[in-house]
Parts: sequence; C-alpha cells; structure tokens
Amino acid sequence: MTDSAMESRIPPNSSTRASFGPHSVTWRVLTAPATALMIAQVTNLLEIPHLDFQAVLFDHDPLFPTNKKRQRGARGAGRRKDGHFHDRLRRTLSVPLPIVFGDSEAALQCATRLFNYHRPMTGVGSDGHTPYSATSPESMLFAAVTISHAALIAYENFAFDGRPIPRRLHQSERDQYFAEMSRLAVLMGVPADDVPMSAAAVDHYYRSISAKFAFRPDWESARLRTAAALLFPESWSDVPATVNDVLLVISTLVAYAALPKPSRRLHRLPSLTDPGLAVLRTATLPLFALLQIPALARSVLRWYLGESDRVVLLEARRKVDAASHPTAAISAANS
Repeated sequence: MTDSAMESRIPPNSSTRASFGPHSVTWRVLTAPATALMIAQVTNLLEIPHLDFQAVLFDHDPLFPTNKKRQRGARGAGRRKDGHFHDRLRRTLSVPLPIVFGDSEAALQCATRLFNYHRPMTGVGSDGHTPYSATSPESMLFAAVTISHAALIAYENFAFDGRPIPRRLHQSERDQYFAEMSRLAVLMGVPADDVPMSAAAVDHYYRSISAKFAFRPDWESARLRTAAALLFPESWSDVPATVNDVLLVISTLVAYAALPKPSRRLHRLPSLTDPGLAVLRTATLPLFALLQIPALARSVLRWYLGESDRVVLLEARRKVDAASHPTAAISAANS
C-alpha cells in the first residue's frame, strides 16, 4: 500500500491535535517519567496473549529464534543489527510521541511510517489456515488500545507526579484519556466508530476479542529461547547493550505487578500470586519516587529514550506544568 493509499484511510477532517494539548489528560500521563520507563513493558504483556501478536513475533520479530532474519540468538544466526530488546522498547514509546505532541503533519507522517513498517508482516497462524496481518484494522485497533491502556496502567501504578502515592485516576479523567487517545487508532486507519472511547468501552473491547486470547503450543519454548539469547553478548562491544537488555527484562517482572487481574490470568498467573505481586509493586515504589528529582529523571530518560525523545517529553511537561500553575510559571519566567 502506498503512502497516499494509507492516507486515504484517514478521515481528511480529522485533527490530531483536537484532543491533545497541555490541558489534556494524555499529556499529563505520557510526560510522567515513570510512564516513559514502563509503558513498553506493560504494552508487551498486554499484547502477548493475543494469537495474532504471537504470530507476528514468531515470523517477523528479529529477536525471536523462529525468525530467519533474527539478529540475535542461536549460533549461526544473522548478526545483530538493531535488534536489542531495549531498542524495541524505545520504539514502542516513540509511536505515540509525534502523534500526541507534534502537529498534524508530523502525526500523519509518523502513522504512515508505522503502517508501512508493519505492512510486510503477514502470514498464516499456527493452526495452518487462519491469516493474520499486522496492518489490518483489527490489528491496528488492538495495538492502539494496548499502547494507550499500558500508558495509563504505568501512570496509575508507578507515577508519583506530585502525588503522595501513585493511584487510579478519577473515572471521568480515565474516560477523557481514552477519548483523547482514540486519535491514535484513527490515524492508523481504524474507523472512528470502532474505537473504544471510555474505560468501560475498553473493557468491553477486550471481552469482545476474548476468542483471540490463547497461547500457541510452541510459545513457551520460543519465548525461553529468546530470553536466553538476551543474556549472552555476541562480543565485548555488545556487553553494555546486553546489560541494558537484562535490566529491562527484570523490569518486566515489575510490569506483571501492574497488570489488571484478568490480564494476569491470561498469562496463567493464578490468583495466589496476586499478594506477592502487590508486595513487589510496593517495594519498587521508592525507586519510582526518586524520579521526582529532576536531575535523576533527566539522566534516566536520556539513558532509556535518547536525547531527542527526552527533550520532547521535557518540553511537553513544562507546558503541562505551566497550564496547571500559570501564576507560578510566569513568576519563574520573570525570576
């Protein structure tokens, strides 16, 4: 599909900035450092139980040993290009940034690049006859909902953001957030009428696709082989990136603690694990509290996101703070 064909799927009168801005819930959620650090891990866990997502990983993910073009893994595999785990996590966060913080042109360009990147990811599922496509409206809707939901989960579980402790947003704020983030799905060509616009609608959406949640027979073995490959550098120059990969794999355990209970059950985590996960989340909160120290937050985000994305988040957060406390912002500017 050409860029023009991709653009034809997007309503010409859609304004990508109409729902966003410093006063939006979306800007507040996505500019929190804790959200930036945890959104990708939570997104990954929300998406893994979906059969089509597993198929895309098996056939097209460069980290999976089942993919012939993999960059890392068993001896004799293709050499690493940009397939580190932390590279992919960064890209997950980079998806909504131009759409949420950029102008209409930047948002459309980002959506088109993303669509074209995923366009070749097609095939047949593990049953041998069910086709899948990473760019079908159904797949794009699933990706948009899980990315949006993951950001909210990360914010509500780990972001202090000037609050005494991370907590769930008011229901009206949650509904406003999902209504704002519906723009992400619309930009990816999903019909606006199909996009859930509230927390209750998101819950209904997950229930409506429940038949897609299962694990293919060869999933666990491939997943373990992928994880094992991440633990071993290919050369001395690969050691720093491998250390980063291992740290992020460990952080995925913390992401399990933030998952809603229905999602934990999809991951085959029984209810008896819930108390332990609650303790794990509580134990990590002091670390996330440290992100309220500006210098530390800047350093961590620079390490994880890179300088350009860190600056985007920082500038957006300054606008959020100015919109929330205009008097203080004016005083700071004049001081």
